[in-house]
Amino acid sequence: MLVSVIIPVYNGEEFIKETLESVLAQNVDDMEVIVVDDCSEDGTEEAVKSLGDPRINYFKNDRRIERSESRNKGFKLSQGMYIFFLDHDDRWKEGYLESSIEVLKQGADAVYSVPREYIDGKGKVVRVSRKRVPSDPYVMVFGANMGFPSASGFRRESFPGFRSEYILREDWELFVRMAISGRRIEIIDNNKVQIRDHGTRSSRKRSLLEPTLRVWETHRDSIPQPYRAEFTFHVGLTCLRYGKLKKGWSLVAESILRKPSLLKEPRNILYPLKWGFRLDRSLSEK
Repeated sequence: MLVSVIIPVYNGEEFIKETLESVLAQNVDDMEVIVVDDCSEDGTEEAVKSLGDPRINYFKNDRRIERSESRNKGFKLSQGMYIFFLDHDDRWKEGYLESSIEVLKQGADAVYSVPREYIDGKGKVVRVSRKRVPSDPYVMVFGANMGFPSASGFRRESFPGFRSEYILREDWELFVRMAISGRRIEIIDNNKVQIRDHGTRSSRKRSLLEPTLRVWETHRDSIPQPYRAEFTFHVGLTCLRYGKLKKGWSLVAESILRKPSLLKEPRNILYPLKWGFRLDRSLSEK
């Protein structure tokens, strides 16, 4: 059965070839690779075409449409039964597609392979995540402990599409939406995805706060009762991290009152203390 790998890219000449090589090295016979170039101004096109592999299909947008719509465009251009996304600077290790496809074959609507390794610009592992993976995948979904598109695969008929109004947090919002609608999401912890960790990563930016609040405002009334504490805690923690301290502490307190067992996780104590008492950020909250 055909597998489609969709890679959105903008000015990715430095890493796109390495990323594609990690895809082409997967032990999957029936595969197409859809590269959607969002009007790059560097040598991205040349880097992609230099590989000369017939499985690679290169498309260039007529105008900038950002990554969510580029992924959606790639999906519409694809033909596979199983859909996988990969950011242009991340990498897959050997066996990633095989292991994820097996989970989808068993009936999952989506599969998420927990990223453990973070690499620098030269491909060297600089950080290994030792985050605990709960047995209940929806604790991870609603607690925003998953979302990297590079670690995500879908059955074609189950993929709901990214919402174009989200330039950031589009990955988490998609999984939240799938979970609310009753889709079956499975998690595998097999260390097969490497995330490029560099200074321009969007998760480091304060602009992450607004889309996080939008996800909360859009979906908070639809979150299943057993997971509302995790959902609220994450939003509160994000508010603390980016300086919205009053709202952040309110949401953190609400979530702990709802589910005191959240405090059994050491990081749920550490991060509020780390981010919740910074004078420089509280002064910026106007």
